[in-house]
Amino acid sequence: MQLPPELDFLNQFFIDPSIALRQADWLLSDFDDNYWAYSFGFKKPKIIDWNVEMDDGSRLIDPKNRELLDGLKYFITGVTNSTSQTVTRTSATSTRVYDFNRALHIVDFLLLNAKNFQLAKHGLAGLGRDALKLTLAELCSNRSTAEAVYGWSKRLSLYCLNLTLQTSASDIDSALKEFPDLNTIGSDQIENNTLDIPLEIIPRVRAALYVNDIYRRSEKGYTPNSVKISNLIYRNTLKGRLEIKPTADILSTRTCDYFTRELLPITVTTGNQESIGMADFYQFRRTLYSLGTLHELGLPAPSVEDLDATRKLLLETGKLGRFRTLPSKVVFGAVRNAIEFHIKHGKSLIDGICKVALHCKLKGISTSELTDDVVREIIGEDLRKLGVEGLGLSRRVIGTAHLEPIKGSTSKYYSDLRANKGLLELIKVYFGSTQIIVGALMGRRVGELKDLHASNCLDVSEQWLVFLNRKSSRNLFGIRQTEARPIEPIAVKMIKSLVRMQKILKRLGYVDELTTLFSSPSISGDLSLANANSYNYNQNLDFFCDYFETETNEDGKRYYIRQHQLRRFFALLFFYSSSFGGLETLQWMLGHTDAEYVWHYITEAMDGATLAGAKVQYVAEALHSGDIESFESLAALVTARYGTENFTLADTSELEDYLADLMEEGAITIEPEFFEDGDGQRFKVIAKVIGIDA
Repeated sequence: MQLPPELDFLNQFFIDPSIALRQADWLLSDFDDNYWAYSFGFKKPKIIDWNVEMDDGSRLIDPKNRELLDGLKYFITGVTNSTSQTVTRTSATSTRVYDFNRALHIVDFLLLNAKNFQLAKHGLAGLGRDALKLTLAELCSNRSTAEAVYGWSKRLSLYCLNLTLQTSASDIDSALKEFPDLNTIGSDQIENNTLDIPLEIIPRVRAALYVNDIYRRSEKGYTPNSVKISNLIYRNTLKGRLEIKPTADILSTRTCDYFTRELLPITVTTGNQESIGMADFYQFRRTLYSLGTLHELGLPAPSVEDLDATRKLLLETGKLGRFRTLPSKVVFGAVRNAIEFHIKHGKSLIDGICKVALHCKLKGISTSELTDDVVREIIGEDLRKLGVEGLGLSRRVIGTAHLEPIKGSTSKYYSDLRANKGLLELIKVYFGSTQIIVGALMGRRVGELKDLHASNCLDVSEQWLVFLNRKSSRNLFGIRQTEARPIEPIAVKMIKSLVRMQKILKRLGYVDELTTLFSSPSISGDLSLANANSYNYNQNLDFFCDYFETETNEDGKRYYIRQHQLRRFFALLFFYSSSFGGLETLQWMLGHTDAEYVWHYITEAMDGATLAGAKVQYVAEALHSGDIESFESLAALVTARYGTENFTLADTSELEDYLADLMEEGAITIEPEFFEDGDGQRFKVIAKVIGIDA
């Protein structure tokens, strides 16, 4: 069909699918190749090797399996094709990668279970309704694809037990004698163990892994090489054999100074931590249903009726977890500490690290050549008075062996951290402080904050934060919308401090270009900037929490703050302002003159789930503190649930979860009610009980 020039953009929808699906922008090889190279903008292309063994001993690339091979290839190219029913090509690249990986995981599951499905004999057409339902159920049985798709813990356990039996007992005994750390099992390793291996033989299993060169050595200790193991136990998969798997911590040995936090963290999410949520279930179901595309190509595929039944299938999934609430006093305390840290030490810290960089540049030396005495001379009087004794508590100086422990004990390290002895650690605390303030005041998604760029995150007036909206790429060919929100002066000052540091490091040649705002220097002593990925972003927050010793629970676990928990800060501050005498601070911050305008701003700027979370947290904390008079009807409902009017005995988190469930069911509403009195416009938070099922 020949279209007029002005409709050329529709041509792709009239190309025969058997031609259109033989190419994809991510596929770097010919469709018929047995070895695919692909890239979604990766630094280095990845590969898919189709030459895998089938359940009957044949190879997937053998002529007898040609239709099965083509079907699997078309299935994978189809899920990211722009003319497919989901139009996923108009989503962000990261979304298309998820679609692609989901399809690969489905193919791997079929290959791993090829014998049960008789895949070599019957091909994809042999996948009936029960097989499709089983596939979907298993894929959705666990949040971890390593467990749901590959059964990692069970297969790893079996591999380790077999390896131990096959390894010489004398070699194992020698390894245990030579490396006594193989015998040491930490209490947290026991608590978090997921392997089906008797605890008493774990040391011998570790020794067998060591003898067979399965361990990787690092500063942390010895860790099993999951890719090396995967290449053995998943050799007949496309993705699984090359994919890094979660570390089985009980198989790892640790050096004495391997730690990243002072205490164990309080879990940050609630809900079922095993099975996936409903949204992920829908995605897997949609992708599996895409096997129906093969009918358009004249290739064997599950029947239309069975696919349709799968499309309508509903499974019991894990209840969508909520992010565990930070008590209001923890949030408000963190914001106060972050602001005070900036005011007292922000400029001195940035000046200090830049002085170190300048000194090394002028002397033509690396930071590893600096002695602590020289560092103290460079940094200035303010930092010396603060207690700084050297560049860092974790840095490696010339003359230190590569794997020699350097951090010392946990207690000493964190005592020295709070005594301000390490400049680099204090820089991490300052980055964490800035993340706390920007995160709390702006309420943006963590991905949007990680994407902030030092060169353009503030507008020319320095009154607006400019960011890429993480939820705006649908139907925009992966291009995220640039948005701007007003930002407070204190946050601007902290941001400008980080930008100033980057500009100086660039001028001195430590970085080539300005990069993401929260890219921070490594605590190992290298003044190049570590990318603001999730690990580094959260590491900055962890340093902040350990430095200021955020609260712990009765189990001795600490609140390690995450951005998801800060997003409701503004709404919480609004609600609490009704009880401590006014909205002046919020009104000043937002530029609005009355409470209703402030509330309108908050509801416009905050998504529904975050706002609902702030509402139930405020009411739960009020009830827990004994404020029953303000919420009489709701208090009666809660009394019936817990069998007591003394809500101080109830766990605040459990109480909050109960109220959140009632709110989701429409049984209660929580809203501010505005009124005028002699002091002007005020409000009171009202909880209404609408009705509840018996």
